[in-house]
Amino acid sequence: MRIVPAIIVRAERDKTIEDVRDMLPQKPERMESVEEPKKSELVKASYDVIGCILEVYKQLGAGLPEYIYQEALAKQMVKQGLKVHKEFQFHPTFNGEPLEAYLKMDLVVESPVGNIIVECKAITQLSEREHYQTFGYLRATKFPIAILVNFGTERRAQIERYHYSNGKLYVF
Repeated sequence: MRIVPAIIVRAERDKTIEDVRDMLPQKPERMESVEEPKKSELVKASYDVIGCILEVYKQLGAGLPEYIYQEALAKQMVKQGLKVHKEFQFHPTFNGEPLEAYLKMDLVVESPVGNIIVECKAITQLSEREHYQTFGYLRATKFPIAILVNFGTERRAQIERYHYSNGKLYVF
């Protein structure tokens, strides 16, 4: 159990949603507002990754632990000729200096339009927590694409694609 000084607890309790709104990721906009050539490049870059996700779900189905899906997905991506990094570590910066602490993303795939973050889950339903985690990875790394996949749903894998550009988040 972590002990928190009373002054900090009181200060956090007194904050309103307006005080912390800028710290939260914004809701993603629809992809229509991104210029068409860029949109098609982003969609194309994500197709190979999504194909791998669908193949893993087809073979394994739902009900396994997250790390099983991560490993199977990495193997499928390598088989398809994609360059993938498992448990990719990224050191965010603060005041222009890299921090010793790091973010650990499940998979990062190199692509012509930039790196693609693939965040795997194996839960019954995605919540805001998983979305905020993925949005935070995009903001910190400035990578253009993130794919949030949930293998825990029964009929099919739940796949969500996001694009981050110029401080804006888009869903496509």
